Amino acid sequence: MARPIPIVMPEDVTPAWMTDVLARRGLEAEVARIDTEPVGTGQLGETCRFTLGYRGTPDPRAPHALVGKFPSANALAAETGKTMGFYRSEVMFYRELAHRTEIRTPEVYLAEIDEGNDFVLIFEDLAPAQAGDQMRGCTPEQARAALSEAALLHSAFWNDAELMRQPWLYVPEGAQGFYTTEMIERSWDHVKKNYGGRLAPEVVAVCEKYVRNHAYWNRPRPLPKCFSHNDFRPDNMLFGKPGERVAVVDWQTSNFLGSGMDVAYFLAAIFEPEVRRANERALLRGYYDELVGHGVRDYSFDALLRDYAHYSFAMIAVAVAAFLIVKQTDRGDRLFLHMITGAALQALDNDALDDLPE
Repeated sequence: MARPIPIVMPEDVTPAWMTDVLARRGLEAEVARIDTEPVGTGQLGETCRFTLGYRGTPDPRAPHALVGKFPSANALAAETGKTMGFYRSEVMFYRELAHRTEIRTPEVYLAEIDEGNDFVLIFEDLAPAQAGDQMRGCTPEQARAALSEAALLHSAFWNDAELMRQPWLYVPEGAQGFYTTEMIERSWDHVKKNYGGRLAPEVVAVCEKYVRNHAYWNRPRPLPKCFSHNDFRPDNMLFGKPGERVAVVDWQTSNFLGSGMDVAYFLAAIFEPEVRRANERALLRGYYDELVGHGVRDYSFDALLRDYAHYSFAMIAVAVAAFLIVKQTDRGDRLFLHMITGAALQALDNDALDDLPE
């Protein structure tokens, strides 16, 4: 049995360590030097690109560069990733599920995690494809391409009872995992106190009603359910040339829950409101038709619209909670306020408030 490869932080990645990683993939290539640069703006982890230089003539399949993902160097963010299971979810997705769905994800070279939830991921570098930007948003064409990938993921594990029984998989009891009513209430109080003046009155009103009714909204939902990314937005996607498939990364919050989550979350804040309104129904119809084309049955378009309206509040929960559970940055503040605003307007446009009791 091969000896385990140590779990390290970016500064401890050495040529010898990377040579071992390649050897595990059956690649005869001795790494002689590594150039390291940070990539991405992750709130819960550190991501680096490692450009590799080889000694002698390496295996022709040896990569020019690889990307590594590690626990956050910020103590609060790292503790969040470990205690809430985010790090384990991502490692287990790459170990157990990535090969079972046709959604495009980077090829994984190493996926290791220990009992303390320290981890390391090494995967394919998809440059020159570039990460999207939630603040910049997407074009309708990019949105269609992303939703095509979502349909591949969801249809692959639609109502998958065997997967739901796996001990490593988080299957939330309610509509959305991770975020308790107590956490949402406490986080919203913080947002109101420190950022309320940066939110429009109608957005605050939506959030107030949602937070008052969070326990009701987060009650268990019946089937259908599917494996979902749960942070399905441009920052977690890599976009190449026009016509190329979108690659989806950052699976830390992935779990199994009610259908409609990823599409509602994705469309909440990638467009200006008027652009979303003009494209929303056609994008949802395209996603639905692909679900059916991939074999999903007994799920109507009207049911999708109801699920979509329900999960229009999900981005509010994620963004509100983020103010307290990830490291604080100026970009993060702007991003989370942007997400809250987009989701609140989406909820209004889809009459989602009518489903809350008071």
